[in-house]
Amino acid sequence: MSILVLDVSVGLALKETCVSIEVGPHGQLQSIHTSSPKSLTGIRLTLVRAKCSIVASWPEGALSGAPYVRDLIVAVAGPRTGGILQGGNVLIKDARWQDSADVVIVGYGGAGAVAAITAHDLGAEVLLVEKQPKDHHVTNTSMSAGAFICPTDPERVARHVEALYQVDGDLAWTDRDTIRAWAEYSGQNKAWVEALGAKLTLRAVGGEHREVPGGESIERWHFAGSGLGMHRFLTSHVTQRGIRVLFDTPADKLITDLNGEVAGVRVKTVPDGRCMNIQARRAVIMTTGGFEFDEAMKLNYLRVYPTYFYGTAANTGDGHRMVMELGADLWHMNCCAARLVAKFPDFPLAFTMDCSGRDYALGDPASGKAPGAGRKAAGYVVVDRDGRRFTSENFKSHSLYYELTLYDSQTLRYPRVPCTWVFGQDRMDAGPLSMVLAGPAGPAGPVQLYHWSHDNSAELERGWIIRAGSVHELAEKTGLPPENLAETLERYHAYCRAGNDTEFGRRPADLAPICGPPYYAVHLFPGGPNTQGGPRRNHRAQVLRVDGSAIPRLYAAGEFGSIYGMLYPAGGANLAECIAFGRIAAENAVREAPLA
Repeated sequence: MSILVLDVSVGLALKETCVSIEVGPHGQLQSIHTSSPKSLTGIRLTLVRAKCSIVASWPEGALSGAPYVRDLIVAVAGPRTGGILQGGNVLIKDARWQDSADVVIVGYGGAGAVAAITAHDLGAEVLLVEKQPKDHHVTNTSMSAGAFICPTDPERVARHVEALYQVDGDLAWTDRDTIRAWAEYSGQNKAWVEALGAKLTLRAVGGEHREVPGGESIERWHFAGSGLGMHRFLTSHVTQRGIRVLFDTPADKLITDLNGEVAGVRVKTVPDGRCMNIQARRAVIMTTGGFEFDEAMKLNYLRVYPTYFYGTAANTGDGHRMVMELGADLWHMNCCAARLVAKFPDFPLAFTMDCSGRDYALGDPASGKAPGAGRKAAGYVVVDRDGRRFTSENFKSHSLYYELTLYDSQTLRYPRVPCTWVFGQDRMDAGPLSMVLAGPAGPAGPVQLYHWSHDNSAELERGWIIRAGSVHELAEKTGLPPENLAETLERYHAYCRAGNDTEFGRRPADLAPICGPPYYAVHLFPGGPNTQGGPRRNHRAQVLRVDGSAIPRLYAAGEFGSIYGMLYPAGGANLAECIAFGRIAAENAVREAPLA
């Protein structure tokens, strides 16, 4: 096995002392430089070829608790790693810990809460680390519909998802073992939350892709009080168990020991910015969510830019950067279970819109009743930048995103970004344009980060809604070609009169004319609740390196490296994964033997 040192500068962070060790091309010590007048004789660095690890030793008392060997990059050619070991996070043997627990969980959302409850109930001491303050703890779970799926036949649903994710030959979005672990544990979701006292309502049966066999075995269950109700339910159980939570404490680095095992987490306390090292005696579980609010990551990883999200603004890819430092492999980075959302320049989050005015989200989330369900749908169309319809408005809510990613190389633009939602006075009169009570209601939902006016007057005043006295004026105000928009509406109204959309097959019950003037419009963009990509994990929830080996004592759950590939199986799948893999990660983390 050959070892080549690429970066020959190794720095040991000392208190009041700066030390640099230079190593030759074959690992031999060449020189030591120190800013301290004190001699640090006896320091030696050895490259141990058999274990592919780095061992540093020093005189007793020479170091004063600084825990990192800095900036060492070693490329190792051999079957054990097959790649690059990145330093800068290696634990020195006399490191001082400021806190500790058996299992440290980074990120306190739905998956983090489930993992904490599970690990605690298995006898582990658990510590949750959360970057948000306690009085503004907003999670993707709290902004969701509060729905999760529960397969009635896990074997059949596993085959359904395998079919969705099989590409060609051995190439698949997600491996078979991980899918089957997900199906098995998801099939226990309802029983698990009910054992904790949850009150649930069955809302739907069947997956989103009914043309693929097996989806009919998927049930979708809802928590009382929507996503905020689910969030409060889970956090109440964390509180009841006395599980410690460090709020206002963002994590920025994973700490490993000299054998490459994850031994803890470095965090920074807010507002003083003080660094603190937290030891994880058994394992670290990462549940930090996605990268919805990191613009550079979205630009580089997602299929279209801009893509906007209505989940928590705390999801900025912190966890991704932490695990990438350890050589974690990534998967599903360009996957996104998304649709069309509204995004306005003077508000940071996107909004999910109720286009027809009779969506179930306008109903009572506790009873499941939808006052709009018996009401005739308001007329509307969605058009591209050329003023033309391009799909049925009865779109699949978690797959429409991919239709929006079309790029026109002749005009150098995305012709469907933004789209424009065109509607009439009947939709304005039907209630808030945004979902407000249930469903994936986002900031205007139960979390009430924004209070959408019932008659839409406030949003009209803010300029979020465009109003015009004619189709031609609306086209001019929205930047659409007037002739194209007029032709589109004329053709659409012909389909309404005939009761048949021969172009895109929109349901006859939804073919309602657009009542105007006046006419209204809102620009819509690709977006949704969350990204899916992150570190690749296996069926045990272990985070994997690029060679497929597990990073010791490091686990992941939830939307942080979701198991879902391009196609999302059904509404509620994200929260189902939070419950399933939160439990899987915790069970395996607790089984780890404590570090010496």
